[in-house]
Amino acid sequence: MIKNNFKDKTILITGASGSIGSALVKKFLKTKCKVVRALSNDENGMFYLSRQIEEANILNFNKNMYKNRIRYLIGDVRDYKRNLQACSGVDIVVHAAAMKHVDICEYNKEEAKKTNIHGTNALIKAAAKNKVKFFLFISTDKAVDPNSVMGKSKLDAEKIVLKNNNKYMKCSSIRFGNVIGSRGSVLPFFLKQIKNKKELFVTDKRATRFFTTINYASNEVLNTIQIMRGNELFLINNMKSIKIFDLANALKKIFNYSKNIKFTKLKKGEKLHESLIEDKYNRYLKKEKNLIFINLTNKKNLSDNKKKIKYNSENKNLRLNQIIKFLIKEVQVKKHYEAIINDNFNI
Repeated sequence: MIKNNFKDKTILITGASGSIGSALVKKFLKTKCKVVRALSNDENGMFYLSRQIEEANILNFNKNMYKNRIRYLIGDVRDYKRNLQACSGVDIVVHAAAMKHVDICEYNKEEAKKTNIHGTNALIKAAAKNKVKFFLFISTDKAVDPNSVMGKSKLDAEKIVLKNNNKYMKCSSIRFGNVIGSRGSVLPFFLKQIKNKKELFVTDKRATRFFTTINYASNEVLNTIQIMRGNELFLINNMKSIKIFDLANALKKIFNYSKNIKFTKLKKGEKLHESLIEDKYNRYLKKEKNLIFINLTNKKNLSDNKKKIKYNSENKNLRLNQIIKFLIKEVQVKKHYEAIINDNFNI
């Protein structure tokens, strides 16, 4: 059981005020870990996270559940000294802090590199200095054959993490597609347009993306830590491949919305389709539960696939009725409508 596997462990989560980071904080607090350290440079985000946890404590959990089990740390992963403090006595680091919006990173190239590359390097050096046992990096499908600053910086960060794997500190990376409903993602954008009675804007009718839910993604992070042995690249299996145009149409049907869909164009650095893994690795992939992974140290001995499988968002797109079912049942878009557009979806 996951709840027992983290017993008495001290866990550091960077980017803890973000969508995935805050979801991970809450997941780990439900385990038997010793303490969760939540690190972020967003003071307001940390304040709201603390309020959410207090509220959950009152409404859903035993009153002593969170007593002395969480620390809210304000700090920047670029700051090596702060990382040293944050990593002191830590068993597991989950590194979710990043600049992640493609267009913002394109305009702020050096800042994106400082956070995504130099910040990762500073953090993993601090983790090694403090003899952290497990280091898991949250990456993205945009790191595959990247043509954007964000994608290139995340790929460089992946390489830094995997290069630091050794017998004392197990270092691996997990790639996500789009986490539906997360801050700045397309779902809140569409819902805000619906609420304001505006046309829905889609970049390109052909564009596709991988999607998963916050709950599913955060669960798989915990599962990854259970099976990681170091120098692995993990992918979440069974993510939904969806045309953005079809997603917009599904929301129109769900909310009985009559405004038109208007096409803009892809922003600099954006692709029509995304891939989860480079083609050269496909035949080495191994599956375990809801995860796909490659061990970059020992590829041949882990080969499960006799033929190449392309993990590309252009393939096997959900049909419109399947998207509607996904949004209603798994995302619960009607129930969480206000929370999604107010960036509080992971509550």
